[in-house]
Amino acid sequence: MEKYLSSKYNLFLNKNIVYNLLSRSYLQVNGDLYNYLKKHNDFLENELVGVFNKLLEHNIISQNNELSIIDYNYNQTKFDKDKASYIIYPTLLCNFDCHYCFETNKNFQLNEKKTEVLKNFLSYQAKHLKELSVRWSGGEPLLVWSKIKLLTTVILENARHLQHNFSMATNGYYLNETIVKELHELQFRNLQITVDGTQTEHNKIRFTATDKDTYSKIIEGIKIASKIIPIRIRYNVYEDNKNFFSNFLDDLEKRNVNNDNIEIFVKPILSKQDFSCSCGLLNDKEFFEQEMKLCAIAEKKGFKYSMHPNYRSNVRCLFHQINSFVIDPNLSLYKCAVDVGMQNKEVGKINSCSEIEITDSEYIKNCLSYSPIAMNECRECKVLPICYGKCPLGTDNRNAENKGCIPEKESIKFKLNQFINNGIEII
Repeated sequence: MEKYLSSKYNLFLNKNIVYNLLSRSYLQVNGDLYNYLKKHNDFLENELVGVFNKLLEHNIISQNNELSIIDYNYNQTKFDKDKASYIIYPTLLCNFDCHYCFETNKNFQLNEKKTEVLKNFLSYQAKHLKELSVRWSGGEPLLVWSKIKLLTTVILENARHLQHNFSMATNGYYLNETIVKELHELQFRNLQITVDGTQTEHNKIRFTATDKDTYSKIIEGIKIASKIIPIRIRYNVYEDNKNFFSNFLDDLEKRNVNNDNIEIFVKPILSKQDFSCSCGLLNDKEFFEQEMKLCAIAEKKGFKYSMHPNYRSNVRCLFHQINSFVIDPNLSLYKCAVDVGMQNKEVGKINSCSEIEITDSEYIKNCLSYSPIAMNECRECKVLPICYGKCPLGTDNRNAENKGCIPEKESIKFKLNQFINNGIEII
């Protein structure tokens, strides 16, 4: 009789749930079976009568080379020309001037000519792709909301059989009832809004020439938007504000935001000027430890905590996808958002004929030659099926001790258990 092995990517969670990261599915089993699966690494079919097929279906037991499956899934997604992800920066202008901002050449936005070229490009993509993800970013994208409306409408008008996903990263300062209604009508799936702490801490960093309390306006924007659109609040965490996270959540409660439509997550500040930042940046090890504490606070206060954004994908990010790019206001193309505005990092452009023109094929080849199973640390890592390898640019961050690992390397069981405890779907 053939032997079956316990998957390397099984996680044993609360309530007798066995979660498999490779299949991204789970089974809730009785206590005896739960303990049996937890204690044994190999099984015969007759030892698992009545549950064998279910365990096999969810990859909890397997005869497969799991690394080969990961490699296959990764390459299939990487070279899929029917799918594309674009992060589009219609402007690098911003109403704030945060000291840690990595963007340069900020007086820069889509002109009318470039808008027309981009419109034709997106129209063509909408007609010919099967799946398209567009994330609008900046600068502050709502400074050019009329252009985003135009370009999103073009996609929708030309989407024949297209699965589309529209989102936006905004500071939330300009959100109002009218814009939120328009976002909803244009089928935006979510907004990401960043805050830098409680009202006092946030306003030390994020302010305008005429408004020293941008925090209150942003929270009001979140309150308005959360009525009809899912909001992901990114809390930038650093040494000076890490102890105010609980107070921030209390403030959200007091201001009556719609908790049902809100997910919270925390991120460390990553800055090209990180050596000069005075707020106390956390290295990866410090951040991972801090995130666990903040995640527990969010659960205690009844807020949903968000998972790594690409954990349902088969690639880490668009850096690894042949048909995906970051697009700046000059229609230059990059493979990472932190490179926007840096001419030496451009890999191509959308030319006047609204076609992608690659100018650095060697860099593209390097991106596509990356393999998530090439590094020993990644091959042995439990979260490889939801991470798909270290960020290849992580070593450029002088504060990164773990060099490009996702926080779930440390917190995956913790987060999934919280999802279970709060009745949140975990697949």
